[in-house]
Amino acid sequence: MVSNIINTFTKRPIATIIAFCFISRLIIVLLYQNITIFPDSSGYTELAERLADFNLEGYLGTRSPGYPILLALTGNSLIIAVVVQFVLGTINAIYQYKTLQLLNFTTKASLISILVFNSLLHVIFYETNILTESFTLFFVTLIFYFITKGLDTEHKLKNSVMLSLLIGFLILIKPFYIFLPFLIYGFYTLKNFSVSKIINIRLILFIFPLLSFLGWSYVNKVNTGYFVSTTYWGINIAQNCVYFAEKCPEEYKEIGDTYADYREKIIAADKDVAMTIWFARPELMGMTKLSYLPDFSAKLSEYSKATIKKNPIDYSKQVFVSWRDFWDTAIYWNYKSFKVAHANQALYLLWLAQSFLLYLIKLIFVLLIPYHIVQFFRKKEINPAIIITTVIFAASILQAMATYGTNSRFSYPFEFLMIIVVLLTFGKKLKT
Repeated sequence: MVSNIINTFTKRPIATIIAFCFISRLIIVLLYQNITIFPDSSGYTELAERLADFNLEGYLGTRSPGYPILLALTGNSLIIAVVVQFVLGTINAIYQYKTLQLLNFTTKASLISILVFNSLLHVIFYETNILTESFTLFFVTLIFYFITKGLDTEHKLKNSVMLSLLIGFLILIKPFYIFLPFLIYGFYTLKNFSVSKIINIRLILFIFPLLSFLGWSYVNKVNTGYFVSTTYWGINIAQNCVYFAEKCPEEYKEIGDTYADYREKIIAADKDVAMTIWFARPELMGMTKLSYLPDFSAKLSEYSKATIKKNPIDYSKQVFVSWRDFWDTAIYWNYKSFKVAHANQALYLLWLAQSFLLYLIKLIFVLLIPYHIVQFFRKKEINPAIIITTVIFAASILQAMATYGTNSRFSYPFEFLMIIVVLLTFGKKLKT
């Protein structure tokens, strides 16, 4: 009987995915009946309102415009925004399925993998949040679908333009991803490599990403005087100095000592140490007499660079901590806001089991990183496994170098890709 049901579903995989995504999200909506707002959310809604008014004059440059564009297109209605995120989540699931099909997994294996991933609670709850993660996942999925398709395509121009557009918009969501076109161009160039092909049609990959990154940085330059993708940059990098804040050069001693004092208070209060600089910000802004956020962030950037330069070992230790946290799993919800009594308790137990499984998959992926790198140097073969592995490994290191705190949010858009690598490594029997 079970076999017959599975066979029925596999005959119409896309319809099955759509129905599953609709039902699973409807269940969560009925149980939760809430749109989750986090401290980061206000920055996105503020910029969305400015974009809707076509007015960026005087904007402080704290957020990039990718996600606020989505909010603005929904008329800045949070309910409509969540509905759109549910729709994008369903489309995302379809393209995840299509990616597995491109990799020659059977329809049954592909469908089961998609249904399992999209039953993970944090996937659905990210779509109920006013945060960038679900939108980021959507673009990461599309990008790797077209990367996989582009490995053997004869339509390199069309593929390159599409990838350039997708990565360009992804960078508008999170400028962090500016490294992507460089890695992808490198892999495409190495495939069937010859010196004469170093300059090739794949250079198109850089056009829209660089336009996005440099264009938004220029907007910030006009508004704030600083050519940066986000004026939070100095604050973000300062988070990596939290455990050696006081070991700064003498000229920054007042900042470092105050930062360290707050760190000890945060530890004593059993709060998130990574967020110490945000708790200390009001006092530090008063102390430095820098009430204008971009100026204050620039000052913290100077402090952080000098402190990191003076303490390379402490910084290296902190980078390792941030890198380790990248592989954590987290769910973003308001546990106490469920409308149906005891639903939160039941879902929490389910999430404990799911997060353990997800953590196990991430652990296996981390252990596979050196294996796929060695295989690449042995066989000189460019395949989806080495591309995905390299991109995720690079992202894990770069985010660790850039900031400390909520690092698991950086890994979320890559979780399905980690599953793909595990399947490619151990699931040969699942292929056609």
